[in-house]
Amino acid sequence: MKDYELDDNGYYKARLGLIVLQSDETIEQEFRTILDQSISINHSRIYCDNIVSNKNLRLMEKELPAASALLPDIQYDSIGYACTSGATIIGSDKIESLINKKHKSAFVTDPIRAVKKAMSTLGCRKINFVSPYQESVTKSLRDHLHANNFIIQNQISFNESDDKNVARISDKDSLEAILEVGKQDCEAVFISCTNLKTFKIINEAEKLLDKPVVSSNQAISWQMLREAGINSTAGPGILFSKH
Repeated sequence: MKDYELDDNGYYKARLGLIVLQSDETIEQEFRTILDQSISINHSRIYCDNIVSNKNLRLMEKELPAASALLPDIQYDSIGYACTSGATIIGSDKIESLINKKHKSAFVTDPIRAVKKAMSTLGCRKINFVSPYQESVTKSLRDHLHANNFIIQNQISFNESDDKNVARISDKDSLEAILEVGKQDCEAVFISCTNLKTFKIINEAEKLLDKPVVSSNQAISWQMLREAGINSTAGPGILFSKH
């Protein structure tokens, strides 16, 4: 039998955990593009209905403890629950409480919490946004942002209820929507949903609009890394230049 040694907790500079919707095909792929081998990320999946409605989103609350427990039992720096609309309906504080019951020392965030932090860091309160969701879900998101002192005058929605289709919305159509709403009066554009592809178009959109563009995946990855002490500039957009 060959002897061996165990490495210590310093093997990685940061350890991240991500709870991903069963239907999500995008956030893991985009997040991975900005991580180097010094940062670990472990994923868990959470059951969800493919139809994105306020009722179905709320049902994920009862699934969160099990999804959190399925992450490897290690000490995490940051854990993210990767659903913008779900976090809006369930509430960030509730999500944090449920995850911290299992992973007590981890910083916990979600896309809507991260977007609010990102926009505040950028000094932007007057924002327009792009939503893939049906109107009732879009309204919940808009109302939440209004309640948190953001001003939203204009929005564009693809009015899609099936998350499988959201994952297949083209970069071209998303970019057109960002530019259309971003040319109207606002300080920044928010493009919502972790299943909507954005990383390849954010820099182009910002160049054409000359203003920040913040997506769900960009914001949650930025905040998780910053809270883990990683000031990476590898992510897209103006946001990743902010420490």
